[in-house]
Amino acid sequence: MIKYLLPEMTSRECQAYQVQGGDIMVVPVGSVEVLGPHLPVGGRCFVAEAFSRLLAQEVGGLCLPVTPFSSVRNTFDRPGSVDAPESEVNAYIRAVFDDLFATGFRRILLVTYLDYLRYYIPQEFYEDRQVAAGGIHLEELLHDREGVGQGACVAGALRILGRAERADRIEAENRRLLEEGCPPPALLESLASLLDVGSVGFTYPPGAYPCPPEPGLSGEMGERALRQAARELTPAVESLRGYNEFLARRGGSRGLLWRGWRWPS
Repeated sequence: MIKYLLPEMTSRECQAYQVQGGDIMVVPVGSVEVLGPHLPVGGRCFVAEAFSRLLAQEVGGLCLPVTPFSSVRNTFDRPGSVDAPESEVNAYIRAVFDDLFATGFRRILLVTYLDYLRYYIPQEFYEDRQVAAGGIHLEELLHDREGVGQGACVAGALRILGRAERADRIEAENRRLLEEGCPPPALLESLASLLDVGSVGFTYPPGAYPCPPEPGLSGEMGERALRQAARELTPAVESLRGYNEFLARRGGSRGLLWRGWRWPS
């Protein structure tokens, strides 16, 4: 039995985890959206799930199943994209945070591609609870790490999840599209100039994708990047405990873990 995946555990095993001092829960949030002509629409779900499992293993935590739906930008009108309102996603994930806190988890780590969710939920949670939660942005953490793009991360995540055959298909389709030499249509020059300096509302024109085929796409490289990133985050997760202990000693916290931390009042 995989002991770090919460749905695989019995209630007694979960209770034993906390009795032994465990207090970490990793919360992955993905999306179902059109990414590229060679990539599955659930690619960001796979990356969030794979990385969250790796992180849970590295830090001795538990991991929830991936939440598959979120707000989708730029391809929301494409077949294959499932766009959930931002307000609904915020409310759902915040409810998960509150329930995890109520049942004894004190280091909660949100793993997502969503800018607004990564910033909004941990900050709101802190303002209400005076307990620090972590928000991990996968794009900032992984992409362009030693030349690893999003396609490589998706293929690497599938390898970690035991779906190497699907990862191989991504690599093969990526090579085929590059060999065909059909470049995607260029964005309007005015739009491209805006995207250079910030975010702007738009949808991609037919034939254009947020993640075009990548030269040298390698699932092995993507897997190495995911594993390395999980290892590098381990000290930060331990620091989250130290910071929350500081908040508890300061007297502002409404309740942290037992054995020196207080249960919620």
